[in-house]
Order: sequence, then structure tokens, then C-alpha cells
Amino acid sequence: MNKTTLTLSFPEDIDTAARLIQKGECVAVKTETVYGLAGDANNPLAIENIFQAKARPTSNPLIVHIADIDDIVKWARDIPESAYQLANAYWPGPLSILLKKQPWVSGSVTAGQDTVVLRFPDSQDFIALIKASKAGLAAPSANKYKFISPTTAEHVLTSLNGRIAAVVDGGDAEVGIESTIIDVTRDIPTILRPGPIDDIMLSDTLHREVRYAANLGITVPGSAKQHYQPNTPVFLLSTKEIECKGLRRNEGLISYSSPRLSGHIDEENHLQLSSEPSHYSKRFYDALHQLDKLALSCIYLESTPTTTPWIAINNRIGRVVAG
Repeated sequence: MNKTTLTLSFPEDIDTAARLIQKGECVAVKTETVYGLAGDANNPLAIENIFQAKARPTSNPLIVHIADIDDIVKWARDIPESAYQLANAYWPGPLSILLKKQPWVSGSVTAGQDTVVLRFPDSQDFIALIKASKAGLAAPSANKYKFISPTTAEHVLTSLNGRIAAVVDGGDAEVGIESTIIDVTRDIPTILRPGPIDDIMLSDTLHREVRYAANLGITVPGSAKQHYQPNTPVFLLSTKEIECKGLRRNEGLISYSSPRLSGHIDEENHLQLSSEPSHYSKRFYDALHQLDKLALSCIYLESTPTTTPWIAINNRIGRVVAG
């Protein structure tokens, strides 16, 4: 692929972006979670371009983004009341809902499954693009498959420059990790991908049990064992292990606490993130991007707490360090 990737800004370039979408091209645009690679979910050429740009297997389904709760019925059927309860509580926002798909929804979007995942993002740029394009937009994260998710336009260009038509520079994504995906087609609503909205929040909204999937049994975005990985090898260590081994000049570290480090430490190589989970999540992918640019021999991640607020970030860490 050898495209000229334009860098656009909204609102001045909204018409340009919409025209590209209508031609079947892909445009990277910020959501509140990460940057998404948007294409017309009704256009087979656009879906093909998304998979080609990301080098993503077609067996991995795409989330369809909409700009109105009323649009659920355009894409889904047999919609349970719980879907509307969740949509009214969390949309626009970082929650994706898996439902039975309408018969006309392309199997290339759903990876041949009888379900479709819908989301109404909390992003004025993305909503504006949906409305200007007059289409539901399929939009996985705007990076090559299994690479670090992007939270800035610069991150998008790291892996997709020359592979997509344009990126809209909307600044930093506010949340920093991908949305929660919940399946409401089951007897018990089930979280298929942990995210910013956890089981306790969802259970409180629905006034019923919500569980995490033990075995997915269904492929959803972000379910690959190896995912979100930089080019630099990454290893997970406890705080004690980090303090015992120290940090060499050609090694990087992302921590949430303040470990006592020995050795000749280059401050650029040690990124201290917040001990508050939502703040940690916002900077996690950016920290991986920063260290990956330094040509280090490896990156160490300090293992984070196992309490409920850290479930989503621990899910991402587990995939980052998977061999």
C-alpha cells in the first residue's frame, strides 16, 4: 500500500473526510477511548480497506459506530430491554453492546457471526464524521494489527502512514483504552472485553448479575492473545523484582508506584504513571509508544493491583506481555 496520508482538522476538513469515507477510503479519527480507523460499514470496499490497512485477519469482527440510540434498530434485531437500559445510561460513551444482527448486515463486518457490536462514541469529531458521511462507521483501533493502540494522531502515523487516506488530529484521547464490550444476548449479561465500565457499574444499572466471560466462545475485538504490543520486548515484573534487579541504561520501565531503583538510570527510560487506574489507563499506550521509539533492549512493566478497578488495564497488560 502506498497512499498519501493526509492530516486533517475538524471542523474545517469535515467535508473532505466525509468524501473520503463515501469513496470507500479509511479515515482515522479520535474517539474518547483511542483513535479508530473509520470506514463505511455498508461498503464492502471500505471494509476490505480497513482489514488491508491494519493487516488484520478477516476472522476478527469490527465494531459499528452510530450517532443515535435510535439507530440500534437499523443494525440489530431481537433487542432486549437491557440494551436500551445500558445505552441510555452510558451512551455516548466507552461501552460497546453485542446484539443479534439484522440480516442485511455484512458478514465481513461481523466475521460471519450472527451478532454485531454497536457503540455510540463520546467524541464530537467522530459523531460529526458519522453524520456527515450518512453512514454507520466500522472502526477498529487505528494501528496495525497487534501493535500498540493509538491515543494521538502521531501514534496513528507510526504504523499507518501511507496505508490510509487520512488522519484527523483531534488531540489526545481522553480515556486511553478500548471500550467495554458486553453481550446482552445471553441469559446473564456477559462482559467479553473489560474496559472503563466495569461489572459493578453495569450490574448497578441493570439491577441484576453481570459476569465476565471465562471462555469467550465468540471472537470480539481485542480478544487476540498477543495484542497492543510494541516492537520492543516487554516483560512483567513485580515491584520487588524490579527493585532487586535495578534498571540498566538500555532498559525501560513503566511503573505505577515509586520503586526504589538502583543502577545508572536514564530518566527518559522510566515513565512513572498514576496509581489511580483511570489516570494510568489514559497514559498507558502513550507510555509504550514513547519507550518503543528509544531502541531499548526491553521494557519492564510493574505489575499492577488485581482489584476490580484494574481489571481492564490488567487485561491489556496480559496481552502486551504474551509471548
